[in-house]
Amino acid sequence: MKERMQYFFHMSGEYPELSFGELKAILSTFDASSKVALDFKNVGIAETTKDCAILAVERSAYVKEAALLLAKSTDIQELVEDVKSAPLYELLNDGETFEVRCVKCWGAEYDTKKVEAELGSVILGCGKYVSVNLKKPDKRFVLLATPQGLFFGLSVAKKRKKEFYDRKAGRRPFTLPSALQPKIARCMVNLARIRPGGRVLDPFAGSASILSEAWLLGYEPVGLEIKYWICKGARLNLERYALGDPDIINADARTAPLRRGFDSIVTDPPYGRSTTIPTGSLTSLLEDFLPKLTDLLIEGGSVCMASPSDIDLISLGKAYGLEVLETYTIKVHGTLTRNITVFRMR
Repeated sequence: MKERMQYFFHMSGEYPELSFGELKAILSTFDASSKVALDFKNVGIAETTKDCAILAVERSAYVKEAALLLAKSTDIQELVEDVKSAPLYELLNDGETFEVRCVKCWGAEYDTKKVEAELGSVILGCGKYVSVNLKKPDKRFVLLATPQGLFFGLSVAKKRKKEFYDRKAGRRPFTLPSALQPKIARCMVNLARIRPGGRVLDPFAGSASILSEAWLLGYEPVGLEIKYWICKGARLNLERYALGDPDIINADARTAPLRRGFDSIVTDPPYGRSTTIPTGSLTSLLEDFLPKLTDLLIEGGSVCMASPSDIDLISLGKAYGLEVLETYTIKVHGTLTRNITVFRMR
């Protein structure tokens, strides 16, 4: 059994509640025994394994970094003293190099260079023959500084810069005005809590944002899209980002040519000024589609769906036998606020 330790997670400040929800969802999917708490806005604390802490960063949209928690305090000098008694000797090998980085968020005010130098001096005196290397160190120590607290630890995973850049809506071979950005699509797939290797259906696939992210996470995605010209464009995106593996079918979600067997439905139904809805309104479209869920989902399957905030998706879901697990509200732009709601089939 792999050792369980406390890790802290630096989450994006873009959507703090959504980021924390994503972290909880990933850890609960891969480590059912994990205990996760929110310490301050975008700092999550979890008791889990190193492998799962790394997975949380690699698979997430909004988790920036994970680090083994070595010290936590509201006072910098108190934290430095705690670091002196941390098991640094056990974490470093003779001849290794390291760096210390102070990451400030939410307006925290600290003298970054001074703090890094002070903590670096403590590590140099840990009893191992180690040295500082700020360009390509063997180990990275990070101090996450918030207005409410300081978190210091050994980094185990850090999100690559511009990881989602090439998949942004405006950079794809094919895009639509209403296309989901890859980070939101990735987060929605994670929120659905799908078993490893599970089957995912997007019945309103559009430009294949969700299909691409689901495939990249190792799932088996299938999409439905009612408009043939959008299907053709979506396939261009799938060829670019998912090697053309996911299947996208030119079909109406209300009469889906599929049968039960999907672990989850993750989707962003059509809405917005530039969108034409076959039934005339999103509510009527969902009223036609939601009764079909029992034909598509396995028992206990999940649904993660985005919707504009003026649609009462929760009431609609409950009316068709769905249990609400969680919901998040995010502002997309001046005229659009989205709700992202996670359900489970009863």
